Amino acid sequence: MAKQRAERDEEDLVRLYLSEIGQYPLLTKDDESRLAQAMEHGKEAATELEANERSLSPARKRELRKLVKAGEEAERSFVQSNLRLVVSIAKKYQASGMPLLDLIQEGNLGLMHAVEKFDWRKGFKFSTYATWWIRQALTRGIANTNRTIRLPVHAGDNL
Repeated sequence: MAKQRAERDEEDLVRLYLSEIGQYPLLTKDDESRLAQAMEHGKEAATELEANERSLSPARKRELRKLVKAGEEAERSFVQSNLRLVVSIAKKYQASGMPLLDLIQEGNLGLMHAVEKFDWRKGFKFSTYATWWIRQALTRGIANTNRTIRLPVHAGDNL
C-alpha cells in the first residue's frame, strides 16, 4: 500500500515537472547561436569587470553589468528550453533502477555543463552536442549510486 502510494506520488511529481517545462519554447538553430553569443559576451564582460573594476568609468561598469546580466539570462533560457531533451534521454535509463526524477536531475547537470561548453561557431545544433553530455552525466550518476560501497567511476573501471 505504501509503495503504491509512493509510486503514485512520484508519477504526480513527474507529471507536474513535465507540465512546467512544457511552457518553455524550443529553440531554433539561430536562437541557439544568439543565446550562445550573449553568454559569451556576458562572460567577457564579467572578466573585464573583474580585472579592471577600479579603473573603469561608472558608465562602463553599468554597461558591463548589463552584459553580464544578459549573459546569465541567456544561459538560463538556454537550459530551460532544453529540459525536455533531458527528460527524453532520461526515460531511456529508467531500467537502471534509479527513480526517474533522480535521472532527470543528473541529466540536468549534464545539460548545464553542455550549455557552458557549447561552441556555436562550429555550426552544430545544440541538441546533438548536449546529448553526449546528458548521457555522460546519467551514466556517471547511475554508476555512483548503484553500488553499496561507492567507488569513483574511474576506480570502478579498473576493477
